[in-house]
Amino acid sequence: MKKIVFAAFLIMSQMGYAQKETGIGVKAGLNYAQNGDLKTAITNAANDIIAGSEQKMGFHLGLYAKMNIPIFYLRPELSFTHTKSAYDFSGTNGTFSQTKIDFPILLGYELLGPLHVFAGPSFQLVLANDFDVNAINLKDLEKNTSLGIQFGAGINLGRLGLDVRFERGLSPNQIKLINNNVTNLPDSLIDTRPTQVIFALSYAL
Repeated sequence: MKKIVFAAFLIMSQMGYAQKETGIGVKAGLNYAQNGDLKTAITNAANDIIAGSEQKMGFHLGLYAKMNIPIFYLRPELSFTHTKSAYDFSGTNGTFSQTKIDFPILLGYELLGPLHVFAGPSFQLVLANDFDVNAINLKDLEKNTSLGIQFGAGINLGRLGLDVRFERGLSPNQIKLINNNVTNLPDSLIDTRPTQVIFALSYAL
């Protein structure tokens, strides 16, 4: 994953010096995200306690590059992203947050006028996780890298761009919650795969 992130920086730096149909820019926006279910394991799996998450607002900021190719365009992005989801854990409301580097590689198509659509895979490198209840600690995430998919639509107004997209995490990736006050509680796991709607504002440099 670190090699992918390095490749993204290299691609963007090279595209900035390429022909006029290519370009680079900056982007930022809001993420309305929720992770997967919180599951408390019981001896009989049929009796596992499963609690869904509530959507909360996060943010992202980063860089993008764009290169026109026949019929389509290619747009790799590199973003610092912070997402949040709310859970009810053992009667306590808590927020699970995740900080990561996102690297979507999007293939787009320009429709009429300034309107365009796009889709592609999104690679994630997780930097940090947190659950904001003092009595609860998090164990290490199963994997620090994961894969998702994004698709959406946008509009370009001169150098400014606006887009909205949907992202769904594809790679199963759980993290364990440990209650420090009660040692005999069964394990609880959060499915960290995100489902989110992302609103972004971009500016071409």
